[in-house]
Amino acid sequence: MKKNIIILMLSTAIFGTASAQQLTLKTYMEKTHIGIKTGTSVGMTNQFGWEYGGFFQEASLMESLTMSDEQLRNLPRTYERNFYGLYLGIPVMERSLMNIKVQLRTGVQNGENFVITPSLLGNFTPHKSIGFGLGVGMRMFKPTLQGSFSITL
Repeated sequence: MKKNIIILMLSTAIFGTASAQQLTLKTYMEKTHIGIKTGTSVGMTNQFGWEYGGFFQEASLMESLTMSDEQLRNLPRTYERNFYGLYLGIPVMERSLMNIKVQLRTGVQNGENFVITPSLLGNFTPHKSIGFGLGVGMRMFKPTLQGSFSITL
């Protein structure tokens, strides 16, 4: 399964470079109502500011360490251990150093459930290749908070 995501990310990177678009590598943390998730994404941004690519996200090690074995066994089937798929970022506002995008992530959760998650993300780019982001989203009808660090090639 991870092999497929790596192939998807490499394909996205090659296609993005060949299309002369900006390639963005991002690492992020997302705080959900259950715990903290960490993720990585590779995407491209076209000349209109639309961003698209692939991502892989999993439960953080700290989340697993803070739960007892009994708590882990009693987690609902919808508990997210991993989540991977494709995303699309649609610009809402763009300025010289910052932008706001609506992001839609769609993919497979725990290898069995299909999930679509919307978010509103703001990015601050103090340097043309380095960016920091903060945003809010929705997961299972509950709010999430996301922070990110990105490098644009």
